[in-house]
Amino acid sequence: MLNFKELAKDGNDLERLTREVFHREGFEVHWTGKGPDGGRDLIVIEKVQGPLSKFERKWLVQCKHNAHSGRSIGKEEANSLITDCERISADGYLLVCTTSLSSGLILAYEELKNSRKLKIDYWDEVKLEDRLFTPTNFQLINQFFPKSSEKVGWKIYNTNSPSFWAAHYKNSFIYLSARLNMHFPGLVIVEKIHKYAEDISRKFGVLARLRAVYFDDKNTNFCAYLDYLIDKKEEKEKRSPFQEDEIDEKYDQFESALPYIVEVEHGGVSLTWDVKGYYVDKNHDGYDPNGKEFYTPYIKKFQVGNSRE
Repeated sequence: MLNFKELAKDGNDLERLTREVFHREGFEVHWTGKGPDGGRDLIVIEKVQGPLSKFERKWLVQCKHNAHSGRSIGKEEANSLITDCERISADGYLLVCTTSLSSGLILAYEELKNSRKLKIDYWDEVKLEDRLFTPTNFQLINQFFPKSSEKVGWKIYNTNSPSFWAAHYKNSFIYLSARLNMHFPGLVIVEKIHKYAEDISRKFGVLARLRAVYFDDKNTNFCAYLDYLIDKKEEKEKRSPFQEDEIDEKYDQFESALPYIVEVEHGGVSLTWDVKGYYVDKNHDGYDPNGKEFYTPYIKKFQVGNSRE
């Protein structure tokens, strides 16, 4: 359960969160000017491929953040809906809120939908949370709800292979692969490996990301794929974002500090590491510590436990 009180009272976090959801889901998104309440509305362009042709629908999206007061959104919210939509020639209206809607407002929406050719929908706290727990948006939970994200745990998704899975855990997106099993038997061990990466990040002041864990269940060995990301500006390097580089001698200590045994109840399990270093520009618009460019070239290697070199 997400605590929407973690979002700032002024509503700016909710507006940014909503924008990120639409952006990640492939919609075209624009800000409008600030409204009378000081908030910014969103214009979202939905591009639809119909059975015969493509068409677009423009949505006006308004955000209301009442989580701190706990008040539901009242019927008066519908008073300016038609005028606001006509102002930007919107075909649809969406309310995004962090509490519930009153029965009066839901009834008002139904009446407006029946009397006008306008699509009207809403995401209340339940629908918004469901949206965030999809694979596309899951990473936003860690970004906007740092306290709640600690309680979320694992979210594992199917892939096209019976022994290969995609997973979210805390702030990481991780591929899990097993040599033989149809299920991954080592989540507790992966949690420990993830903890090793967190400890290394704190010790060396470098952002470390666990990308994948391969389990050779025939020989009971684990292989962890780990990246560390160095801000090129901090290193005073003149490189473009995401350019790979040889691991500097300065970071040899980083690799040597990684454990090669995972401690378990009755001893230890063998662990090998596949480590890569990247120079990144954290201020670049395209920067994402879990971006697909860190995964896509190595999917096949993650599946079978091969080295990325």
